Amino acid sequence: MKNLIFLGGEDVSARIEISKKFMALGYNIEIIGTEKADKFKQNNIAYATYQFNREFSIMGDIKTIFELRTILKEKNSRTIVHAFDTKPTLFLPFASIGLKNINVVRTITGMGRIFTEKSLKNSILTLVYNLLQKAISKRVDFTVFQNDDDGDYYLKHHLVSKEKSSVIKSSGLDLEKFTTQVDNTILENLKKTLALDPNEKTFILVSRMVKQKGIMNYLQAAKLCHEQGHKFNFLLVGQLDSDESITFEEIHAYKKYVHYLGRREDVKNLLALCDVFVLPTYYREGVPRVLLEASAMGLALLATNMPGCKDVVMDGYNGKLIEIENPQDLYEKMVYITQDEEQLKSYGKNAQEKVKEFDLNIVVNAYHTIYQKL
Repeated sequence: MKNLIFLGGEDVSARIEISKKFMALGYNIEIIGTEKADKFKQNNIAYATYQFNREFSIMGDIKTIFELRTILKEKNSRTIVHAFDTKPTLFLPFASIGLKNINVVRTITGMGRIFTEKSLKNSILTLVYNLLQKAISKRVDFTVFQNDDDGDYYLKHHLVSKEKSSVIKSSGLDLEKFTTQVDNTILENLKKTLALDPNEKTFILVSRMVKQKGIMNYLQAAKLCHEQGHKFNFLLVGQLDSDESITFEEIHAYKKYVHYLGRREDVKNLLALCDVFVLPTYYREGVPRVLLEASAMGLALLATNMPGCKDVVMDGYNGKLIEIENPQDLYEKMVYITQDEEQLKSYGKNAQEKVKEFDLNIVVNAYHTIYQKL
């Protein structure tokens, strides 16, 4: 029986479904992250916690590496540790130095904030990032990228070799979970609670309220629609972030145009109410899971021509690509995408077809093949 650990951060519960798949394949599974243990206990998955700060902190990061190392040193038999997200994928190779029974696999789920905007600070951090990646490269057994752009960057800068890396698009989505229909009674109650106009199309954006996710562009485009006489429903879902977050006051200024719902646990139900999913991000994503969830629910898509997004959205097939940081273009695409009812339905059907490429089972088989070779 192979021992497999999934390592992540504050959203490591996203690995629960894939963990179940590997348990069915006979793997001994554990998850390490920073969330509370409740969800993992409910799914009978062994879980350990560690502490880390998502932002750059030399002393805090060193402390985290040693804490993670302490956990890994307790593993007496050969164990594959597969890390996700920016900081865990950096911490793991350092934490496992000298631990010969630990195989290090990592998935690069996007390049993050420092590759999003050009600034002196980000240029310095990019240099540090590249140096760190080179320093840990020999301790990494295999690297997975979620889109071609990220893989090309690593290869170009000699941060990985072709032999020890590959592209597996997305972390996978359990399509069965998102293709089952939502009870009509639940939907009707939601419509009443949110006071949605049943005669108008509904747009939704689900994201952390980070500036680089294009939240302000969405709010501004919604306002433009209203000012130009186009009546739509607009929903905004997601928690305020600890760093570089859009403030509640900034969002509240657009309350006339957009319903801000905060963090929600019923995202699937909310998606079932909507016609179009919008992601105006200029953040370096891997493959945004929310685009896959919206696709599985049959929504048309509006997303930026960014790495990860363009792997999901095929312009004119399952939605439209939009320009980065351009609320005017987003407004025009919102109007365009709702003008032809048959085309809108076609986008939604095509989205459900396209998302089959990102089925969780495909990802599980690809990971399993990698693990078998280690």
